This record gives sequence, structure tokens and C-alpha cells, in this order.
Amino acid sequence: MVHNRSIISHNIDSGCFPSPHLDAFPAGLRVLVVDDDPTWLRILEKMLKKCFYQVTTCCLAIEALKKLREKKDAYDIVISDVNMPDMDGFKLLEHVGLEMDLPVI
Repeated sequence: MVHNRSIISHNIDSGCFPSPHLDAFPAGLRVLVVDDDPTWLRILEKMLKKCFYQVTTCCLAIEALKKLREKKDAYDIVISDVNMPDMDGFKLLEHVGLEMDLPVI
């Protein structure tokens, strides 16, 4: 059951902005985005920045793992594509799950 239907309001022209319930919107969330498609990477980065997230992008899963291993506490969440040339998103999820305690989307 959804108690708060409007945590994030979304408008095509303006992007997404926090609702009046600021405590429900994690502004400043540190997101690592992984996708081999540069267009989708830029689109997602732009959307997340409009939501006041700190965004780091990687075009390869191996590069993402390197960043995560070098600074384990630098990110709050990982958003990953599934189909990538160097490692699929499920394998990346497996590594992140075994080595770090981070949610992966």
C-alpha cells in the first residue's frame, strides 16, 4: 500500500524535484551509474542530477568495480545496465554483493 503517492514529482519539461516531504527524498545520494551505451549514460546522469544526486558514470563494469574497490564508502547505490560487453549486470551485482554492502538496481 502506498501512503505517500508523491515523494517525487516529475514533469517532462523540468525534470524531477523533491516533494514537500524532504525527509523522504534522499538529496545528495551518491550514485554510480554503469552502462556501455553513452546516450543512456548521459540521459540517466542528467535525470539523476536534476534530482540532486551526486552522479558518477562508468561505461564498463570493470571500471565500476575498480572505482568501488578503491573507495568502498564513496557510493550509496549502483545503477547498472544488464547487457554490457565486459561483464553483465548480474555478474557486477554478484561482485558488489560479495564485496560491498550496496544496493544495486
